[in-house]
Amino acid sequence: MTPPTPTPQPTPQPTASPLLPWLQLVRLPTVFTALADILLGSLLVPPDVGVDRLPLLGLLLAASAGLYLSGMVFNDVFDRDRDAVERPGRPLPSGRIRLGAAIFLGVLLMSGGVAAATTVSQRTGSPASLCIAVALAACVLAYDAWLKSTPLGPVAMGACRSLNVLLGATIAGSFQSLGQGPPLHVSVGMGLYIAGVTWFARNEAGTSNQRQLTAAVLLINTGLATLITFAGLATTDIDQNATTSVLMLMALIVVSINRRLIAAIRDPRPERVQSGVGILLLSLVMIDATLALAASGETAPALVIAALLIPALVLRRWIPMT
Repeated sequence: MTPPTPTPQPTPQPTASPLLPWLQLVRLPTVFTALADILLGSLLVPPDVGVDRLPLLGLLLAASAGLYLSGMVFNDVFDRDRDAVERPGRPLPSGRIRLGAAIFLGVLLMSGGVAAATTVSQRTGSPASLCIAVALAACVLAYDAWLKSTPLGPVAMGACRSLNVLLGATIAGSFQSLGQGPPLHVSVGMGLYIAGVTWFARNEAGTSNQRQLTAAVLLINTGLATLITFAGLATTDIDQNATTSVLMLMALIVVSINRRLIAAIRDPRPERVQSGVGILLLSLVMIDATLALAASGETAPALVIAALLIPALVLRRWIPMT
């Protein structure tokens, strides 16, 4: 007698980590762009003799991460009704994270960021870090709660990025250092770039307007031109070979970015625009690395910043950036 054929059992499916919704809520891959800004900002000011920068830099990185991640959380908190229609799979509208828990996390992250900046101010004897961190927190909340859907939305987001670069520059411990050429020049360029990115991404959940996308691309390139100007001026004081290398790297970045953006303008479907936004955000790390090379004349700091692209790309496979 032939034994009965055993009924095949379904293959167990891997259970998603309970941590995943929280990582999606804070858009973890994008935080590495904020950390890159801090590292760059710290290189734009001359080092103080006899001051150990590493502990201060660690605290400024923690401050930036806390403030940036809190902004991602509050973005979803204030957008929860809109996301329920346009992006129901996000952690809040899908019910994977409770609203109260998300608000608590946002408050905790923002408070931690300000606390880390306060510690830097205590150690440097200057209120610069604390003041910039408080201004950054205010800009984050203003954007998320009130300005996002207004014409001032891109301006507010650009201001957030400018302040983040300046936060890194407070490692020098004075307001005077922030008003010098390099920090101010780079922060303005970054602000223009991110204002353009924000404008470009405004309708990314639906079909975008081609004229709006074109105007946003012009603003993005204005920011890039401002940063290229800084790179050229900074490396001129080092040597001609460095100037050529930096400008070539910046040119490659500009071409790569604009190739994706032009494709999105021609075909402004959500997937195209969202892909363009992802490239714009990830390119920030390489822009920061190239500017670090221009500012310091050394490859080591630039390589450290460029290495931040690795975890961002790995995490992007599971956690959307937009």
